[in-house]
Amino acid sequence: MPNKKIDMLRYARPSLPLALLALLVPALASPVAAAPESGTVDAAIDRCLELRRSAPQAAVDLADSILASDALPVEARIKTLTCLGGAAGISGDGSRAAEVATQIQTLVDDHPDLPAPFVLRALSHAGAIFHSAGRTYQAETLYARVSDIARRTGGEDAIVTQIVMLTNIGLIHADYLDSPEVAEENYRQALALTEGLGRRDATLLYNLAVNRVRMGRDAEALDALERAERSADETGNVLVRARVRSARAGLLAAAGDTQRARALLQESIAVQKELPDPAGEAASLSVLSTVQRLAGEKLLALRTAEEALQRVERTSFQKEQVQALEAKVAAEAALGRTEAVVATTRRLHALQMTALKEQRLEILADLQARLQDAAAGRELERLRHQSEVQSLSLDKTRLARNFTVALLGLLALAAIAFGLMQYRRHRLLRELSAIDPLTGLPNRRTATGQLNALAAPAARGPVDTRHVLFLIDIDHFKKINDNYGHHAGDGVLIDLSNRLKAACRPSDIVARWGGEEFLVACADLGCDQAAAVAERLRLALAGDVELVSGQSRMLTVSVGFAPFPFFSGVRGGEAAGWAYAIRLADRALYAAKIRRNAWAGFWGAHDPGQVTAEDVLDAPGAAVLAGTITGLAGP
Repeated sequence: MPNKKIDMLRYARPSLPLALLALLVPALASPVAAAPESGTVDAAIDRCLELRRSAPQAAVDLADSILASDALPVEARIKTLTCLGGAAGISGDGSRAAEVATQIQTLVDDHPDLPAPFVLRALSHAGAIFHSAGRTYQAETLYARVSDIARRTGGEDAIVTQIVMLTNIGLIHADYLDSPEVAEENYRQALALTEGLGRRDATLLYNLAVNRVRMGRDAEALDALERAERSADETGNVLVRARVRSARAGLLAAAGDTQRARALLQESIAVQKELPDPAGEAASLSVLSTVQRLAGEKLLALRTAEEALQRVERTSFQKEQVQALEAKVAAEAALGRTEAVVATTRRLHALQMTALKEQRLEILADLQARLQDAAAGRELERLRHQSEVQSLSLDKTRLARNFTVALLGLLALAAIAFGLMQYRRHRLLRELSAIDPLTGLPNRRTATGQLNALAAPAARGPVDTRHVLFLIDIDHFKKINDNYGHHAGDGVLIDLSNRLKAACRPSDIVARWGGEEFLVACADLGCDQAAAVAERLRLALAGDVELVSGQSRMLTVSVGFAPFPFFSGVRGGEAAGWAYAIRLADRALYAAKIRRNAWAGFWGAHDPGQVTAEDVLDAPGAAVLAGTITGLAGP
């Protein structure tokens, strides 16, 4: 039933912006807002953060009571505001959420002596609160600022921040830029970093699943939803669990199992009503309306859609309002109510235009604040006064013509401003997604683009040279983390990245490839030159590193390399690309790590003869013995 599939995708579940404390503080299910018996401010704030997602209105009430104290220290005030803003956003009070986010930003700016890790968390929260309130432009600006602070701070805080940034940038790509493929890559990177810290985050897994539903990858979405539900159960995150079960219901309905879908939706709606979670409840009701309409219950479907709209009608949840209106249009059309369909469609169009207008006003306000100085303001006032004097002498025809010209000018200005907003948004997203926050090196995604450019035919050098990829792995890195802690491991990664940058040429590609593995790509090297570079890198990266105060150990690395094109006489096919060279460099790295503090490489001949590219990958040692490739090793 193709129409059913389209409906289920249209009413995909609402996404959830991620904040740092969503990773660090579990959400509990208790609806009680009172502070603990200890009565301490810290305990009350902790209680507020516990209630923020599971009982948002209770958290708002508790935060207001804490903030009533004039003697509240600045850090405690900021923590309480992050709880208040997050809970207000979940409750649908977007205006108050945005106001709170602005207060957080102002308090941070007014207190430059606050510790950098605390500033990192506070501004990350403010960005997520702006995001939940639909203020994506302000959110992106803060995300860029947070990413810059994280690069300077380093450590686990930087990794956690990167998880948050990747997740929220993914949400912007999915919800506002209609780029689910880019969002998928951001979510996958965030998930890998989360698992590297030994954690699981239900919200991240839920957002990944919602995005996969948008892409039509239902089997993978179901797997992510099951993992999200397990994580939500472990942490007691009732809100996310209800949304996960509602999303599963949408997939069941799309597969034709409307009975189980209806039961799951009714269960989720009951939980979301009790929390309350108005956005989740409205989205669940919209899906339920679709299930009812497809089952022939047209009038009931219309009532359910109207109920969904009531839940979010006077809130900041614009996406959920759109979903409810679309469900209402579909039910009215099924009932044959043509005039009602036209009226609801106009209302839907007006809502979408209002959202676009708000985005344009946001960017225009920012442009005015940044570009207009006092002199420009005085000149603008003079021109306005002059224009008013001249307008008094114009006749009606001239006045009407000027009004038309002015209107066209405003429309042009709005178009330019919107274009600037989109350009700046894409630029910020590219910058935030390009750098590894811990080491400051380009990340794997950025390096992939650079390697694609290097592999272009125009980038090829002399016939007797090839581009060479070097994979570098820190020896015994796991022991460092196990014996000294992840903070010491982060210090090793930062120290090695600095040495690596100093050892390479400005034209070389240098990147963090993943974990403790780094990549270097050099253009136009011969076989002997590649071996010399491998030895130079090995020596440059070896040396004593202080792991904790007063304790250091010798750091060594292993290096593997391979050229591309791998065979100099073959300019096409699998063996000509850098991806093939990566796989062979990985084989060489494995050989080098057997000895540690060593390097190894494979170098293809001019012509592979009857040997295929896969043959070389499967058995590089046999290819060396056959003379098809050359194996190199040192020292």
